[in-house]
Amino acid sequence: MPPSEITLGAEGGNENVVTSSLAYIQLEKQNERLKEALIRLRDLSHETEQEQRRRITEMEKDVTGLDELQGQYESTLIKLTNAEVQIEDLKMQLDDALGAEEMLVQLTERNLMLGEKIEEMRITIEDLEALKELNDELEENHVETEKVMQEDLNAKDADIFEQSQKVRALEDACQDFEGTILQFRELVMQLQTELDNLRAETQNAQHESATAASQTAAMMSLNLRLQSSATKNQARNIDLEVKRIEAREARELLNIIQPYLPQVYVESDMDATSCYLFFQRLASKVDLINTFVGHAHNLPDALNGPVSDVLVGICELRGRLSTLSATCKRFAAILRRCDPESFLRIGKLYPDVAPMEKRIDMHVDLLRREEFRELECVSDAAKIQAQFDHLAETHFNDFDFDLGERELGYALSFDHDLEMFAASVGLIKTSVAAIMKDEDVEVDLGGLDAEEEFFSPLQKLLDQCRSAKVLSKKLTKRLEELTQESAALKPLLVPQLQALNNIAPELVNFGISLAQQVMPHLSDVRSSKSAFQLANVLGFVKQIAASTVGRSVKDGAASWEAVMNFFGQIMQEANKLVPLAVEHENVLKITGTAPWILRVDEIKAATAINVEAERKVAQLTDELSGLARTLREKEKKIEETNVKIELMEHKMKELNKRADEIEGYKAELAKLHKQERAYEEAMEQFQADLDTLEQENAKLKAAAASHERQASEPNTQRPEPEAVQVEGNLETSYLLEQIDALRGTVRFLRTENSYLKGQDLLREIESLPPLYDSISREPTPALVPSGSSDTSDSETDEPLKPPSLRTLAAESKILYRDVIKFSSSPKVVDLSLTRKNREGNDKLAGGKTWLPRKKTPAYQVWERKMEGEKLGRRVQGLMDRTAAAANRAS
Repeated sequence: MPPSEITLGAEGGNENVVTSSLAYIQLEKQNERLKEALIRLRDLSHETEQEQRRRITEMEKDVTGLDELQGQYESTLIKLTNAEVQIEDLKMQLDDALGAEEMLVQLTERNLMLGEKIEEMRITIEDLEALKELNDELEENHVETEKVMQEDLNAKDADIFEQSQKVRALEDACQDFEGTILQFRELVMQLQTELDNLRAETQNAQHESATAASQTAAMMSLNLRLQSSATKNQARNIDLEVKRIEAREARELLNIIQPYLPQVYVESDMDATSCYLFFQRLASKVDLINTFVGHAHNLPDALNGPVSDVLVGICELRGRLSTLSATCKRFAAILRRCDPESFLRIGKLYPDVAPMEKRIDMHVDLLRREEFRELECVSDAAKIQAQFDHLAETHFNDFDFDLGERELGYALSFDHDLEMFAASVGLIKTSVAAIMKDEDVEVDLGGLDAEEEFFSPLQKLLDQCRSAKVLSKKLTKRLEELTQESAALKPLLVPQLQALNNIAPELVNFGISLAQQVMPHLSDVRSSKSAFQLANVLGFVKQIAASTVGRSVKDGAASWEAVMNFFGQIMQEANKLVPLAVEHENVLKITGTAPWILRVDEIKAATAINVEAERKVAQLTDELSGLARTLREKEKKIEETNVKIELMEHKMKELNKRADEIEGYKAELAKLHKQERAYEEAMEQFQADLDTLEQENAKLKAAAASHERQASEPNTQRPEPEAVQVEGNLETSYLLEQIDALRGTVRFLRTENSYLKGQDLLREIESLPPLYDSISREPTPALVPSGSSDTSDSETDEPLKPPSLRTLAAESKILYRDVIKFSSSPKVVDLSLTRKNREGNDKLAGGKTWLPRKKTPAYQVWERKMEGEKLGRRVQGLMDRTAAAANRAS
């Protein structure tokens, strides 16, 4: 029978006669209720099934995105530690939704406290940064002061050294004067004694008068010579004293002018200028040592006679000093003509090279006191030359301004190599001649002619060396003249000079190596009293000539010939080069403006700017003194900050504990996922029960049809399915309530997790404005008790019938969802508009801007409280209706 026919039959029961029996009427009413229940159950199950499928789909999506959420959740653990206070408030709100007001107040207060703390920490950080900048400035000033003090110490040391030199020079002059005076006195005393003797002799013998007169004339001439020499010494001393007065005046003038120099020059150009003067001064001092050592040993004339080993060492010393002087002149020439940038860059080397001058000054002082030590001077010259070679490779290789000095260095090196060769060969000749003349040594010539085989070739070599020395002197003099005129030979002649300079060391190697072989052999002959064999010496000549100047020599004569041929090659190269050096076509003028001249305009411009800078420096100095006064106060604040930091560390430990609790919540969330899977299985079981109920409904329809046919036979056993159905409905309702509760819990946890991992709360906390005591806020209005306008949400004015269990269950689920939504919604008051309003007030200098009432914090708090009260009334109404339904059922 269709449902419409059953309904019509129920409404028109008074018209049908067949259905007049009481049992049939009860069965019909029961069937009607069952039909309505089945229709409602079908609709509800259909809606529930769709809702459950939709929710299951959403939950599957959530489960698929759980890994990503888990990764994001782990990345927000650090941020969760900062929001721990809010998490505690949210936990409290989960337990009691009606405590939202207190939690909101606590959140607001804590947000304000956090804003104050953040502002305080920001101010503290700014103070610490300012202190750090002040400390850096003080450190820089300390370093600059230290440099200035070190420069002053170096200047004082230089002054002390100059004063000591002056004292020594004065002492030497006094000693010379005293010696001259003593000589004069001795001579006068001697002359007076002689005059007395002569007078006595004239009185005794007249024939000796002529002799006495001649002697007196001789003594007078000697006296006149002594007076003339004393006059010359006096004139020399007067000139020297005048030069000292001029030097002292120039030094005093320099000391007076230096304070007037711009600070820019002192900071940048002074080291460069000192470096240029250093190289010039060092070259002059090295040349002075070289000249005086040469005069002391009568070089190069001393090489024409007997030569000692000391003279060989002096020649080596002169060669090294000449190379060092040429290097210093090269550096000075480059600094004299280079660009200002290179001049300033190279000038930074002055503090590193300045101490080298002390060693040269020491040797000059020893030379003045006639205590000169040649070996120590050679060692120092070699060390300084090694350092200068490194400087030349790193800083002076990219310039051509030193072309003339470089060429002069090649010529001087060639000249001193010839001198060294002559000294070594002369030493061999002198030593062999001395041992052959020694009566204690037996000489075994072995049938050889010593003059022809040994001395004559050596003399020829010395003669060739003198001829080469003449050419080298001409070349050196020509290059010195060109250098003084700021000129040089063209670069195309430099390779010839280099070739000449590279060939000469082979001769020096030959002479030094031969001397190193011959001299120990002669010492062995003298010590062992054995016979001197000329053949051994000629063998040394052959061996060394084969390894140096000659490559295919077989006998002694050929060895001497190889050396002479090598010397002839050198002479040929020198003869080609000297005429070319004299020609004016091969001369190149080296021009260049001194860098200090180019720096004048820059320094003037910088000086004009520095006047204002000095004013600023004075102002900054005053500010610095003020900062120094406040430094002690900042130190006290730093101590207080340290105490606050300790408190914050203590709070961090507590936050770590809270993080552990969050890990526990994660474990609980995993358990909820397991329960969710269990509830899904229950849903499947519920679907199976629903299918069973549909089958029973079909059976009931069949039973109702049979009741129509058998109206006279009452059946009292039919209410049992209804009882079973009611029990099934109650169990289904309970399961639905549990599923909805669990889903609401999962939804709440998901919302809470999304809210916590989001950036909204952090941005709102960061956007909290600082509190100003001068700005008054509107007080929070008192909450008004709810009126009768909200009673329509949970109550009806004229209830037609008491609510059923299904209606109460549906209403309880809706109310539960609303409570969960209310509890999980954000409870932070939006203060961004208030902050903008305050900033606008600050810009308007005290003016007020309009703000809607609904945007004020007080209204937000009131609106939140009203929602809580409305939910409370709905919960209370549901409890009352549920109690009434329970009383009716009982």
